[in-house]
Amino acid sequence: MTEEETKINVFSFKDEKPVPDPIYEYPSTLQDLGVPLVIDNGTYQCRAGWACSESPSLIFKNITAKQRLKKNQNEIETLIGNDITNIEVVKWILRSQFDRNIVTLFDVQEQVFDYLFSHLGITTEGSVDHPVVLTEAVCNPNYTRQLMTELLFECYHVPQVAYGVDSLFSLYYNHPAPETADALILDCGYQATHVIPVVGGRIDSAHCRRMNIGGGYIDWYLQRLLQLKYPGHAHAVTMSRVEEMIRDHCYIAPDFLTDLARWDDHEYFEANVRKMQLPVTQVQGSQVSSEQQKERRKQQISRLLEVNTRRRMDKLQADEAELQKLLEVQELMLTGDDDTLASALAEVGLTRVEDLQESVDRLTASIQRAKAKLLGQEPALMEAESKEQSFPLLDIPDEMLTPDQLVIKKRQKILKSASEGRKKALALQREKRQKEWEEEKKLEERRKIDFNGWLAEIRTKRQKILDARNTRRQRKSDMAKRRTFASQQRMRIISQLAAQPSKKGDNFGQNDADWDVYKEINREGGTSDSEAEEEKLEELETLLKEHDQDFQKDVDMGGLSGEFDLAEYYRLHLGVERMRVPELLFQPSMLGLEQAGLSETMEFILGKLDRQVQDRVVQNVFLAGGNANFKNFKLRVERDLLQMRPFQSSFNVSCAGNPSLDAWNGARKFSLSPYLNVSSITRQDYEEMGEGYLREHVASNRYFPTCAAIVQKE
Repeated sequence: MTEEETKINVFSFKDEKPVPDPIYEYPSTLQDLGVPLVIDNGTYQCRAGWACSESPSLIFKNITAKQRLKKNQNEIETLIGNDITNIEVVKWILRSQFDRNIVTLFDVQEQVFDYLFSHLGITTEGSVDHPVVLTEAVCNPNYTRQLMTELLFECYHVPQVAYGVDSLFSLYYNHPAPETADALILDCGYQATHVIPVVGGRIDSAHCRRMNIGGGYIDWYLQRLLQLKYPGHAHAVTMSRVEEMIRDHCYIAPDFLTDLARWDDHEYFEANVRKMQLPVTQVQGSQVSSEQQKERRKQQISRLLEVNTRRRMDKLQADEAELQKLLEVQELMLTGDDDTLASALAEVGLTRVEDLQESVDRLTASIQRAKAKLLGQEPALMEAESKEQSFPLLDIPDEMLTPDQLVIKKRQKILKSASEGRKKALALQREKRQKEWEEEKKLEERRKIDFNGWLAEIRTKRQKILDARNTRRQRKSDMAKRRTFASQQRMRIISQLAAQPSKKGDNFGQNDADWDVYKEINREGGTSDSEAEEEKLEELETLLKEHDQDFQKDVDMGGLSGEFDLAEYYRLHLGVERMRVPELLFQPSMLGLEQAGLSETMEFILGKLDRQVQDRVVQNVFLAGGNANFKNFKLRVERDLLQMRPFQSSFNVSCAGNPSLDAWNGARKFSLSPYLNVSSITRQDYEEMGEGYLREHVASNRYFPTCAAIVQKE
């Protein structure tokens, strides 16, 4: 894709902050005419306004916020709705009056009502002299309605109140004949989703079903996905930004599995991914001059060299102390007895005297290299012994020696063999060191002539060491796994060795080729990083840090090469999540919830209805609630209905004109109709009937008196 095409898919967060609601004027005409007050008390937003207005005057989040860590209760200020300018602040204690979609905390509800009435400008002392039309949950418990009615009549002294279901108000607003309508409402709210059959203009409460999943779960799911995908930006993925991404970029897949497979195609991904640009946090370094930056770099390199020098000094002292112990043990080979020698070998971690000279040579070479590094000189070569060692017992036949002399002769033979082997190694080491030194000189000359080529070669050498190390570690990891090629190869060699006939007993290890076989089958063989390799890697990285300004940046980015794009680092790629997250409505099992999805619930309810009623309600499958705003929601429901309905049967799916606002519009339409007075609960009804009494109407719940109320009445 070109740069212009890439920019098309990059979106910046709006980060819109809520604007505090104004306090409206309260004209005397509103009170004189007794204009109804319409309140859509939703779990996500509360919408309130006068019936004479075309739109609600107040729309705010239905939550309250208190500040933490306030000891004095008089200092605690409760903020409500749009007064909470930043909802992500940690110091807030957020509360909602809802448990799922049922009001349970009426102290919070009272605070919301206070906020609502005061911002509408109602100034009457101790009362709200207006009829109230209020939404409630489907199949709202009588006890909850009783507490709400008590709050309105006892605290606010309203003259009358009418309750209705928000989705039924939405149907009432959009259907031409709601009094006789047959419909199947899919009400997709913030905390819950309902499937509601409506038969003959009245709700069929017996066949209503609720799914405990809604828009809030979708928001939380996307937030967790992005926080796990971008752990470095976990705090930047706030709930407000998540809601913006879901509102503007997510959609419902008409065919989930088919659309999911499309995201595997790279071209489709690049064309449909949404890149959300987070605010770029620039490091405050632009005010530092180039000379100051160079000085800082020199100081950093100087500190790095000091640390490396200190580490080499510590290691040199430890190696010299260990070498002194080994030399003391070597002296015992000529002067001590067997028990003393065995005890001394065990103290230095050796079991055989043959390994002693090898350890001495290794430590001597390491010490000489370390001293040369500290002095900045060419590494000194291992020199032969200052005085020629004599082994007089080797020329005397064994028959002429005592048992003690025979033991000493055996040790002298080992020392002579080690001395001869050391002399042979000196020539090889001298040649190797000379080649290394010449190569270092050539590199230094090349650095002065061709700096970029020298830098590339240093990088290549470092990468070879890292690749070899990663290969060894990967082999070790593969050896530990059962079905890898390396593990199977190991088992094949072991089985071949076990199957070989052994006429002369177990002689494995006597030949040099057996060592290669052992390394091939040993899980730990060749997996450790050598000391010389570690020193070489440290030397190369020190050179790169000193001469390559981009090396430290590449190390910080995990060794990635290329130019670091700061803007790209602060981008969230919204790919398959666009359709995966809203799919929760149809597959709650993706979130681990053991309940049916929306289509399964709809099919279950239709199966409970008579055939004639089924045919009538599917002619008006009505989508309501905030989640109905998702793109392709209607197409998905139509596709699922096509699969579950009989062959060639008809159905019709429609959506509310404004799924989020039509509940308030329907309640307003109801408040201006003749149904208001005959369907409202007056204070006399409240005092006489009690226990959540409800006057039924076209958009209300069914009223089923509780058993206690029936017994008391009898």
